Parts: sequence; C-alpha cells; structure tokens
Amino acid sequence: MFPTFLIPNVVQHMKMKFTINILFLFIFTFSFSQNEITYEKTLSDIKSSSKILTTTLIIPDVEFYIGIFTTDWIVEDLTEEQCGDIKTDSLKNSKIIKILESKKLLEKLYVEMENNNYESINSSEKFEWKDAKLVINMNFSDESDVFNQVYIPIMNKKKAKELIKSISPIFESDFCFKKLKRKL
Repeated sequence: MFPTFLIPNVVQHMKMKFTINILFLFIFTFSFSQNEITYEKTLSDIKSSSKILTTTLIIPDVEFYIGIFTTDWIVEDLTEEQCGDIKTDSLKNSKIIKILESKKLLEKLYVEMENNNYESINSSEKFEWKDAKLVINMNFSDESDVFNQVYIPIMNKKKAKELIKSISPIFESDFCFKKLKRKL
C-alpha cells in the first residue's frame, strides 16, 4: 500500500514540474518568435523596398540635411532651403541603391540601439555620430510591412563628396546637393 502521508508531496511535486514545463515552453516559444535582425535580410528588404524607401543625407552637427521621400510620404519640410522633401520614385530609389552598392556602402549597416549608440548589424562594431562626415539614414519596409531604419556612416570627406556627386544627377535639386557638398 502507498503511504498516504506522501500524497501532498507528490501532488506538490507534480504541480511544480507542470509549472516549470509550462515556463520552459513559454521561453522556448518566445525565443523563436522574436525577429532577429540579420544583415542579409535587411539588405534584401532595402532592395525590395524601392517603392517606399526614404533616404536622408545628414551631416552630423550641422543644421542641414537632404530628405528624399516618395510621394506616399507626407513631409512637412521645415528647412529654409526646401531640401528636406525631395520627391523620388522606385526607379530613382533603385539608382540610389545601385550607387550605394557600387561604392560598397551597403556592406556595413548600423541600427540605433539606445542613447545615440549605433551598432553594426553583422558585427559588434559601433560608430559615433559626431565622428562621421555624412550619415545616410534609410527607412524601408520588410515583407510584413514593418518599417525599419538603418544608418550608413561615411567617415571620409572625399568619399562623402563622391557619393553626393553620384546621387545628385538623379534629382533636379542641384542647389540642395551643392549646398550639402559645401557644408561638408
């Protein structure tokens, strides 16, 4: 015969085991449900987002930037020169992506962590906002229509000017791109 004084301990043990199993199941399920940011997926999302891709060329520590937006975006351009809302389309965005690829600028994509810390998607490398000569901010959508953004720092002034020279013929905003080059 089974000793009856052990029944409360057995029941308590089974409840505890059940609770722990549920907890492990929850942790296991939650860990696989998180979207992991990978370089390959992010690059693929950027390339496939040419219809809604927005690009902003920013000079850190200077009150001037160029915002390149599709007509789907309603932007209130608060810049004095009206360079904060240059209109683009999927063809022009595709050209921007090709230029960034040809200059190998899409090889290192950074995301903003917290407190203005920017970390590479595919390594532990970081960059300081103030150290960059030009920062490209790209907003794009993935297949689930979730908007993401990445940053591409350009640390070399000559490379930044070459990029501006390559992108400016795509748009009819010579004034803005010349001013951006001067501000570098």
